[in-house]
Amino acid sequence: MLRRHFDAGAFERGERYHRQGRVSALRSETGADGAVRVTARVRGSQPSPYRQDIRLFLRDGTPISISGVCECPVGLNCKHVAAAILAWAGASATAALPSSAAPEVSMAVRQMLSRMEEAAALDSGDSYPDTVRTRLLYVLRVDEKPGGREAVVRFLSVSLRKDDQFGAQEKPYNPENIHGASVARFVTPADRIILSAVLEQRGYGLSSWHGTPLRAERAVWLLERMLRTGRLYWEDVRANPPLRPGPVRTGRARWTADADGRQRFTINLDTDADRASVRLLPTAPPVYVDLDRWECGTVAADVPANMAAALLAAPPLAPADVQAFRDGAARFAALLPVLPDPPAGTETRRIAPRPVLRLLLGWRQPPSPYGWHPPGDTFDPNVPAAELGFDYAGRRVALDAPSAPFQWMEDGVLVTVSRDRKAEAKAATRLRSLGLSASDPPLTVAEDTSGQRRLFTVAGDPFDVATGWLRFCDTAVPALRVEGWTVEIDRRFPYQVVEAAGDWALDLDDGTGIDWFGVTLGVEVGGERIDLLPVLRSVIAVLDSLDPGAFDSGGDVRDGGEDEAGPPNIDAALEALAPEGTLYVPVGDTRFLPLGVDRVRPLIHVLMELFGLQPDREGLRIGRAHLGDLVTLEDAASAAGIPILGADAARRMARALREAGGIPAVPVPAGLRATLRPYQQAGLAWLQFLAAHGFGGILADDMGLGKTVQALAHLLAEKEAGRHDRPSLLVAPTSVLGNWRAEVQRFAPDLRTLVLHGPQRKAEHAAMADHDLVVTSYALLPRDAAVLAAQPWHLAVFDEAQYLKNPASQVARAAHALAARQRLCLSGTPLENNLDELWSLFSLAVPALLGDRTGFRRQFRTPIEKHGNAERQRLLARRVCPFLLRRTKEEVAADLPPKTEIVETVEPGGAQRDLYETIRLAMDKRVREEIASKGLARSRITILDALLKLRQVCCDPRLVKLETARRRTAAGASSAKLARLMEMVPELLADGRRILLFSQFTSMLDLIKPELEERGIAFAELIGATKDRETPVRRFQAGSVPLFLISLKAGGTGLNLTAADTVIHYDPWWNPAVEDQATDRAHRIGQHKPVFVYKLVTASTVEERMRDLQERKRRLGEAIYDHEGAEADTLSAEDVAFLLAPMDGGG
Repeated sequence: MLRRHFDAGAFERGERYHRQGRVSALRSETGADGAVRVTARVRGSQPSPYRQDIRLFLRDGTPISISGVCECPVGLNCKHVAAAILAWAGASATAALPSSAAPEVSMAVRQMLSRMEEAAALDSGDSYPDTVRTRLLYVLRVDEKPGGREAVVRFLSVSLRKDDQFGAQEKPYNPENIHGASVARFVTPADRIILSAVLEQRGYGLSSWHGTPLRAERAVWLLERMLRTGRLYWEDVRANPPLRPGPVRTGRARWTADADGRQRFTINLDTDADRASVRLLPTAPPVYVDLDRWECGTVAADVPANMAAALLAAPPLAPADVQAFRDGAARFAALLPVLPDPPAGTETRRIAPRPVLRLLLGWRQPPSPYGWHPPGDTFDPNVPAAELGFDYAGRRVALDAPSAPFQWMEDGVLVTVSRDRKAEAKAATRLRSLGLSASDPPLTVAEDTSGQRRLFTVAGDPFDVATGWLRFCDTAVPALRVEGWTVEIDRRFPYQVVEAAGDWALDLDDGTGIDWFGVTLGVEVGGERIDLLPVLRSVIAVLDSLDPGAFDSGGDVRDGGEDEAGPPNIDAALEALAPEGTLYVPVGDTRFLPLGVDRVRPLIHVLMELFGLQPDREGLRIGRAHLGDLVTLEDAASAAGIPILGADAARRMARALREAGGIPAVPVPAGLRATLRPYQQAGLAWLQFLAAHGFGGILADDMGLGKTVQALAHLLAEKEAGRHDRPSLLVAPTSVLGNWRAEVQRFAPDLRTLVLHGPQRKAEHAAMADHDLVVTSYALLPRDAAVLAAQPWHLAVFDEAQYLKNPASQVARAAHALAARQRLCLSGTPLENNLDELWSLFSLAVPALLGDRTGFRRQFRTPIEKHGNAERQRLLARRVCPFLLRRTKEEVAADLPPKTEIVETVEPGGAQRDLYETIRLAMDKRVREEIASKGLARSRITILDALLKLRQVCCDPRLVKLETARRRTAAGASSAKLARLMEMVPELLADGRRILLFSQFTSMLDLIKPELEERGIAFAELIGATKDRETPVRRFQAGSVPLFLISLKAGGTGLNLTAADTVIHYDPWWNPAVEDQATDRAHRIGQHKPVFVYKLVTASTVEERMRDLQERKRRLGEAIYDHEGAEADTLSAEDVAFLLAPMDGGG
């Protein structure tokens, strides 16, 4: 049964292989047509097993047709196929042979069925299920090689699009895949027959990518079957339609000559086809491809098929070889009706060669013979090179080509020209003088199979090679062309120097983003607009990557991290990049634009300063808030003679903020009850200018220069201009809320002001929108965050903004959540400890200015604080300059009066307020009872004691020697005034102030001293008990200490402290003469600096009422404090009641 399908020897050897267990990888499957497909591997005489692919047709479980293809030399129904079938029969229940004899099938029937199976597969054409969207294509071409021509076919798999056209991707298909575990569904039975036949040519140059050469004797058989699939193409499956079977065409043998006289065998077809559109394949018989009709068929010529195939495959005959060929081919005269024509004569000529230089990409062998190199090795086989050749009357030859003379046919005459070796050597010497040297080892030219050649290269490291070639192309190539050389540059050569058309322009695109400008340095190259800015920046980065740290300026860090080397020294790097003054920058894959170093130097400096080495995915951009950078870039462009276009309004604004007098003056609002000094008018104009352009800022004037009045003037200006259509918010420390309330009443009484303070504030939230200004504290901001964030604000002002220096704090997060058109920070010390504090304030006032915190630390804080990078420091200063206004008292000294008095009203905290009220109630009752029993005049001591205790509570609850006070102090009744003092002193000292601090209570000075020591603030002290008065005075006057603590009795007279420029009265003195006398310790003859006098007053207490009453009854202070002066009867009962009134009821 199975035996009948094989010859006897094959079946017997197959049985033996089966018994020996040589069959492996056995698989079977039944197809839709009922055929069983069996695949297997059988170990034969070779080390590797052969693969089998078998198809069986069964009837009643018995094979009636077996067609098996094997990789062995026999190929069809061999012993290996027999072994595989026997293994399948033993393993498959469906293939088990019945015990009873089945009807025998003769060999003739089996052969007929096998041929019918093949014919059915070939005749079926392409029949694919709808789900199969891939096709196997056959692509035919003729390759021209040094040894002659050969027909080659490639196998491609291509997917179909929805419109049944070929998709974009082509994949090579390996014919060996048909012997895999599973065959792709797009491989039809006809394809399997074709591919199996192709595999018989194994070892004959089989390649799934480059194609498979077709043996002349099998080519026609294969091509006929490929044509029947309808999927055979000539060279390009997209440009050309599939080939159709064509008729047999007749033709006659001919020899044709090219321009060099070389003769080649061909066949002229006896048809009207254009010979230029016909391709002949060296097959037996020859096959034609008609590119007009897209037909493919065989040729019946007057030369035998195998002879025609051999001659069509042969290379052309050189003129000098024609006679030898004629002599040798004479014995084939019966088979070859025509021979090439011999020359009619000879001629020898002398021709001067024209040097031809071709710049190309050579290829070098890897150091390992197997192409392997160690991991991390940067070996690149591609080498830029120059091939020197010579043109002898249109015939070219390479310098290192053999010295054989040129020969060609001219009017039937064989012309011979010998090479001029002296002229060629002179040309090679010229190349060496231009910096090129012979390659060692030799190189291979791409697409040239003639072997390795001695080309010219530039020696050195990658940077030297690139620079050398660019300089050669820029200067040497034009010179050689003038000398008569022909210079050709291959498209693959990586260094092509181009010229710019027209001049450059720096473009600022203000329509590309909300918060930034797109920056491009446009230049036209080859009809294309190129942006040179990222290219210029990458030049330094490339050099630095080749030699890291070689040009470091030292002591700095890069943008990439804290532990890297310093940024490149730009001038040193440019000198290395362009020692001859020309910089070559890439403007494409292989194109380079020459730039003069002197012209681009300012731009490169600015680019490195602004953008560093790191690339940007979106291109170079400048934030809209980076106005300082904008001016710097504009200056650099101007220095390079490059016009700047776009962002006109932003550039005008940047110039105005940077240049003195650039901001136009604005009128002082009519509602302001104050006369602004010149610098304060400039501050108002600055605030108005920022608001008009949608920016916030930091007003950082020295303490005492009037930040408050400038902010109020700005708010009034907004209101009077009609822009203030929603309330503004002021956030300040609790201790200065009272001061703000007083300042608003004093300078801007027309502003409807609401102070949110205390537990009753929640009832007032609904009224916020009805006011011009809402005042709250940092302590309450997080608690009321939701309601304050829900209210749109016109202006948000943050006084003493250093409270927000920790961006992670609740108060900072609540501040960021506020929705305001403009945010202003008021702080005399925006930077106390580190640059993070400055970033925190600007992240609130001008969010886009300094970027995120991580980037700011990398770009600015670490380079500046850790490495002292002066360049980064200058960049940061320039970036924040437009949005930070700081005037010191020295800078505006000409605008200041000799003495400036400032009342600091301090709001007491809840516990201190409660203690004050408790003592006030007790003292008020006691005083009333005393006056009722003794009368006003005889109650003077009791009144003075009551006022003293209230004043002590205002200074610090710890001064009060009452049990009630001690209990409240222990429970947390602290001093708001002391807290405010500890805010003021460090800020004033940071501004370089020299301070006199006066208090009537030496015990208060004793409480102040530990606070100063805790903060590391040095001080001197002078009190009544001080015996050595000269030493502390000398220390202060000499500058050894910046702060002098003085009690009233010790320092009221007899001191000359002209080193001081600041006086603080911790507890007010109501006798103006006594107060002035203390102030005059600093403000007196010999003092050349303006003196600032600060008076700390606790809001809504006896201190504030005494000041109010002092204006009405100037002798009141004398009546209370000058024990040797006025009499107590100068006080009226109404005065006493006013002084002892409740905190919330006075005023």
